[in-house]
Amino acid sequence: MNKWWRYGLWTMLAAAVLTAAHLAFWQRYMVERDYRQVELAVNYDEISALAGEAGLTSLEGLKEFKKHAVTAVVLREPTLDDLVVNGDVERYPGQRLLSQQGKKDAPGWLAGLAAKTSVAPDKTYLVIYNRDLFNQVSYQLAAKLAGVKSYQIADGTYVIETLGSYLSIKGLGVGFSGTALADVQNAGMRAILQIRDWDKATRESIAKVFQSYRNISNVSAVMFNDDIPGYPSMLPELAEQIRQLDVPLVQVEFLVQPGINKLGILVDKRVLRLHTVPQSELKNLTPSQVLDRYTLAAAERNHRILYYRPVIISGDLMQENLHFIDKIRDRLEREGLQVGAAGLLPPVPVYRSLAFLIGLGVIAGGLLLLERLGLGRLKAALGPVAVLLWAALLYVDFVTARKFMALAAVIVFPTLSLLLFVKKEGLTPGAAVWNFIRISLFSLLGALFMVGLLADAGFMLKLDQFAGVKLAHLAPLLIVLAYFSLHAARGVNMAEKVKGLLGQPVLLGVALAGAFMALAVLIYVARTGNDAGLEVSGLELQFRSLLDQILGVRPRTKEFLLGHPALLLVLLYGYRDNRFLPLLLLGAIGQASLVNTFAHIHTPLLVSLIRACHGIWLGILLGLAVYFFSKLVYRYGRGVLNG
Repeated sequence: MNKWWRYGLWTMLAAAVLTAAHLAFWQRYMVERDYRQVELAVNYDEISALAGEAGLTSLEGLKEFKKHAVTAVVLREPTLDDLVVNGDVERYPGQRLLSQQGKKDAPGWLAGLAAKTSVAPDKTYLVIYNRDLFNQVSYQLAAKLAGVKSYQIADGTYVIETLGSYLSIKGLGVGFSGTALADVQNAGMRAILQIRDWDKATRESIAKVFQSYRNISNVSAVMFNDDIPGYPSMLPELAEQIRQLDVPLVQVEFLVQPGINKLGILVDKRVLRLHTVPQSELKNLTPSQVLDRYTLAAAERNHRILYYRPVIISGDLMQENLHFIDKIRDRLEREGLQVGAAGLLPPVPVYRSLAFLIGLGVIAGGLLLLERLGLGRLKAALGPVAVLLWAALLYVDFVTARKFMALAAVIVFPTLSLLLFVKKEGLTPGAAVWNFIRISLFSLLGALFMVGLLADAGFMLKLDQFAGVKLAHLAPLLIVLAYFSLHAARGVNMAEKVKGLLGQPVLLGVALAGAFMALAVLIYVARTGNDAGLEVSGLELQFRSLLDQILGVRPRTKEFLLGHPALLLVLLYGYRDNRFLPLLLLGAIGQASLVNTFAHIHTPLLVSLIRACHGIWLGILLGLAVYFFSKLVYRYGRGVLNG
């Protein structure tokens, strides 16, 4: 490659590094540094039950939790059936009322209802004896259903007439209890409204339902109990209503809610991430595991609401759960987090001009990789085309363009790093360690570019995420496999090398080793990504928890136990021939994992840096230990053989 081309590519690379560093280590880090306040929330119904067991009222129970740093209460919208089961509402099929008319067992209010309207056999009638509850339920049903009529009977009884059977309406949300709202307000706490979905939500019904929430003075956020009303066509209207409430949207981790990410974008990324441990999981976890779950969610995944579900502990349930809340608060404070009202993540602007500069660095790295692969003659054609395509894609779809270039970055730089710095000659331990650090730093350029490209609130809140995780892990392996296999093969040119490699006899041992490596790679790829295909064993979970407790931030197992030690051994012995290929592939796994650690944009940048550093120094120590132990065994074996 012409030296001026090379100088130009390295200059582009340097400019991109500075730009990405500005976005990643200045804008994003500074935002994350101030985004440290975590809110503890509880469920109103669960606290009411705990309070009842302790002989307290719901309000008194909330006040007890308020003393222990809990500031938010989740109010789950009750269904019509909840009110019927509790005895607050009576339901009657129209056919039954018709059969009772004029008889002694007829309800006392039936004659009054018949005087106001004709009872229809195909309708359902709801009877309520509390005016406030009647106003609440009738308003909600009228907003969500067609043909709802309400009547006040002379004796103070209220009747709601609905079309259809009770089964078709029993799951409808009926608004929020005035008593519960008053308890939350009187306890000095903030209400998080958990809203239920309803069928065939329209612009008018959404507006009417949300109008009722504007009268609630202490609402701090809204979340959805199940599906999102009106998804997908009504998301813009729903977003507008949430904006008018002037409260953030809550995104619940691990709860699949189609449309929640798009809704988060539509509300201008005013989103709070919430983590909880459902009751169905609590019974299978120890208290220490539950404590770890809450702590890691806040410290390592940017969750700013921890929704505490009471744990079943022997003894005084109320006091034991208050004590557990104290443990969570103490752990959060030890992690450098503050406990209090959750705040919103400030915006992190990413400009097209800066993204364009970072992309030029990735393109420069790609051209250097082509040169290393022996395809440097394509640079004159591919370089300008890549720049033009990058500019066009940025203009057409800013988000997709950045995700595409971020994927390219995490493939190019770990691969190029190995191709540049792995040599045939073995190195001394000191030189090998330095070369390993140099390889890792060069690989991390890919992470730097990715973080710079994706450093905005949408990715940090996981409303959008890095795409192509499995490809980012697999592609470097395939390129390294092809390059070093051919590089060590006999032949003058590429054609001869390929022919010689394909024509080489395969021994049974080599075939078995290859099959084992292929299986290992399949398992490795299956366990990568946001939805890993393989579950983690209980033993590994315990090992991870131990590392978290010892180091504060757990390094990735495949890095410090496999990838990094293997690469260090390759550097110590030198890549003499393809017998070292399995070790090199493990090393490539380590470098790919190192870079992809930063693909979890919702994890604070400092946490990812600490995780990467722990993996590097532990991997170096383990690699050196294996190296010196193998030399000791070799010397001992020679001594035994030589008598």
